Amino acid sequence: MLLFNQANSTFEMKILPIVITIIIIALLFFLGVKFLKSIEKINDKLPAKFYHYQSIDSLETIKSGGIQLKQLITAQEEIQSIITKDNNVILYSISDKDTNTFIKLNGDGDVVDSLVITCRPYNLAFVNGFIIDKKNNEYYNWSLTGKKTPIKIEVQNANLSWDVENEKKEIKMIAKESSAVYVDFKEEELKPQPKISGGLQTTQAMKMYTVLTYFTNDKCIQFSTRQDVSEYFPYSYTEELLLNSLFKHIDTTAHRQKKFIKSANVNYKFFQRIKYEKVRFSGGGGNAPAFDVELYHGNLFTDVVFKRDTLQLKEFMYQDKSWRQSEITIDGVKLGTLTKNKAQPPIIIDGYGFYTNPQLNYALFTNDDKKVYVIK
Repeated sequence: MLLFNQANSTFEMKILPIVITIIIIALLFFLGVKFLKSIEKINDKLPAKFYHYQSIDSLETIKSGGIQLKQLITAQEEIQSIITKDNNVILYSISDKDTNTFIKLNGDGDVVDSLVITCRPYNLAFVNGFIIDKKNNEYYNWSLTGKKTPIKIEVQNANLSWDVENEKKEIKMIAKESSAVYVDFKEEELKPQPKISGGLQTTQAMKMYTVLTYFTNDKCIQFSTRQDVSEYFPYSYTEELLLNSLFKHIDTTAHRQKKFIKSANVNYKFFQRIKYEKVRFSGGGGNAPAFDVELYHGNLFTDVVFKRDTLQLKEFMYQDKSWRQSEITIDGVKLGTLTKNKAQPPIIIDGYGFYTNPQLNYALFTNDDKKVYVIK
């Protein structure tokens, strides 16, 4: 019996290293397969047809055939854009904290006029081509008339003395007859209250009222009211009014996010992954734990068609395949989340914007909310 136990013990001692070795090999194999999967298609071979694509990262002007793409504006904040009834495009950009620049493009894409207003951007509202200076209670109709002198806004019911019925009647008329109505909210000034017996100072409750700035032809008028105006001018109305973008729309199916209007002139062709990197992101404040993000460094290749010519563009970006926040698709498949940086917060590339119409001899293009290019 003793000899049997000794033999069995000897066998176990011999087999144990073999089992451990097998486990280690299996583990290494598993990790190796996992690693290979995580770097699949790194250094994608670039098809020869993409060799001559030009980099929009390094070139301000890109030519192809009889057309060229040229950078027109770069700004610190998202550039706003509209087109007037005369087919003049107005672009509004903020170049520093106090400089607001408006430029006007004619039907050939030439800059024919400009207006610079020096003030904090939050004091301006760009509404339906009108520029409202909220601090000085003035407006500019330069976009429509070319006049650069500010005009005092005509004020109605500034002291809130109208009765309820007349206020409601005026609101209904404004909603019916005005081309656009900008809704703003203000606080009534607190008036000093007399002391009550015992010498205690009374406190007046803060009251809010609504200011409707509305437009008829080239004229701007302001009406103040304490009435609820949401029936005629809900938040979504003001949101649409202040969108000011030839490239984007508000997507009501996606929590009212701004998204690029898809254009048949922009065709995403290929994304070449050239490097894999695991990046550590902070938890985003508080006690949220840090986390790893797997990113591919790469280039997006895109055709942009205008008239009979095609611009062939290349742009460097990072790809996160685990999320699908970008609207860029190739052969109907989303590429994931594409960004211009690899840090928090990520600067997500939602897509490219393109705008033209039959009355224009040029097109506008953007690959960044803070840049606009002209194609002609």
